[in-house]
Amino acid sequence: MFIGIHATWDVYNCNAEKLSYVPYIKESLHTITATLNLEELNEAFKQFEPIGVTGFILLAESHISIHTWPEHNYAAVDVFSCKEFDANVVTALLKKLFESNKIELNKLNRGSLDLVRPSSLDIK
Repeated sequence: MFIGIHATWDVYNCNAEKLSYVPYIKESLHTITATLNLEELNEAFKQFEPIGVTGFILLAESHISIHTWPEHNYAAVDVFSCKEFDANVVTALLKKLFESNKIELNKLNRGSLDLVRPSSLDIK
């Protein structure tokens, strides 16, 4: 058992237009969080000139982020969540959203419950 799952995706051979500007990237991240039923708290997006985006959504369960390099047809995406989710669902969404034919998924289990110890904090 683990406290959370941290999954990363290297998304290659994307449609460069879809990676270029904030509106589509924002819509794409919202699609992923809605599909995974994650609670959004806040967000920030940065438009680079002339193209490229960094985006981050703070979740009640942790976060989702993306960094795009349209000039390389590449995006780096990650989701860290204390709520279990199916990373393969996200892989399928990324493939469709960015028209990619090559995605590498890496999953990390974060915070082994066998190794963490209870806090002495009085939490009620």
